[in-house]
Amino acid sequence: MTTLTIPQVTLPVGARDFGPVNIPDAEVAIVMTIDRTVAGGLNSLTGATAVQVDVMQSSDGGATWALRAGASLPGGIIMSRGVANTTSVVEVDLTPGTGRKLKATVTVSGPSSVTVAGTLVTT
Repeated sequence: MTTLTIPQVTLPVGARDFGPVNIPDAEVAIVMTIDRTVAGGLNSLTGATAVQVDVMQSSDGGATWALRAGASLPGGIIMSRGVANTTSVVEVDLTPGTGRKLKATVTVSGPSSVTVAGTLVTT
């Protein structure tokens, strides 16, 4: 298992990469978790601000990157079964191979910056 930590950081509008990290050959999937509750995070904003999170994989040591999964995470409180979500989660299988790398790209859109924190874990 490999963990790529997305440290708590306030991101302005625009894109930022986290990583890359090496993926062990036996790993088959990833789980990316974004904490919505940090001060200045998604739960404290309105739907006018959003974060696009993309999980990118390289199968050639980082020379080229392919999108494995992505999600648009809106600002504001998101409810599930009457309970406010404290995290947003993206899961996807990895393309098999050797010499693989993984990175996360976080893109903020809207009128304000967003504080993010989370993890990208391979299994």
